[in-house]
Amino acid sequence: MAKHWTKDEVSYLEEHWGTKSIRAIAAHLDRKVNSVQQKAVRMELGDARFNYPGITLCQLAKALDKTYTALKPWIEKYGMPVRTKIFCKTRRVRVIDFEDFWKWAEQHKELVNFAKLEPNILGAEPEWAKVKRRADLMRSQKTWQAVDWTPEEDQRLVQVLQTRGMTYPEVAKLFDRSEASVKRKLHDLGVKVRPARLDNHVKYTQDDVNKLLRMAQEGYSYETIGQALGKSALGVRGKLERMGFDFKRRKLREVVK
Repeated sequence: MAKHWTKDEVSYLEEHWGTKSIRAIAAHLDRKVNSVQQKAVRMELGDARFNYPGITLCQLAKALDKTYTALKPWIEKYGMPVRTKIFCKTRRVRVIDFEDFWKWAEQHKELVNFAKLEPNILGAEPEWAKVKRRADLMRSQKTWQAVDWTPEEDQRLVQVLQTRGMTYPEVAKLFDRSEASVKRKLHDLGVKVRPARLDNHVKYTQDDVNKLLRMAQEGYSYETIGQALGKSALGVRGKLERMGFDFKRRKLREVVK
């Protein structure tokens, strides 16, 4: 005869479903694993993995529109804090707590494209993530990075450079490309003539520097920052490099004394 479930046992199962392994729950309740699984089904508790206050690596990859393999460098090179958890008898699954993910992601903003991440799918989002999503959405609207130059555009680019005074931002805007894309194309074509650079002798004010750092930390593209400051995207990147900006962590590098 099946052992009757008490109210305390039901409450324990409901409270710990997804946070402890089914085997651990069964051991605590002195029940068989199959009995716990069947009770969870009758209680409609759902998949234990979806009741865990975090997400499996496979689920995270799907949420970010990436492959499981693509996330491995995040773990091995950038220290994303995943751990192994047993949900059933012996099946081990790699997971990450929502809180741990947000702490890590704040230090590695450049790795995550929030434009592809559904809002609040990984729990309540911090304010900085909402700002980063707006920046990433602005980036995603620019499709020029994935579009090859046509022979007609190559010819037109060479012709445009005959007009003296055309700056990198003006040429980039004319072709709806990034300044870096224009620079690479000129190199590939072997063209010696270069667009005029904006006046680099105009110093950044402290307000400019503050705005530059804020927008860079929030994840805005160099083109967007340049437009806000009246600078070229190449100049913006150069300024950040000279300031010791960490482009992966989106913050100034700490000075080692």
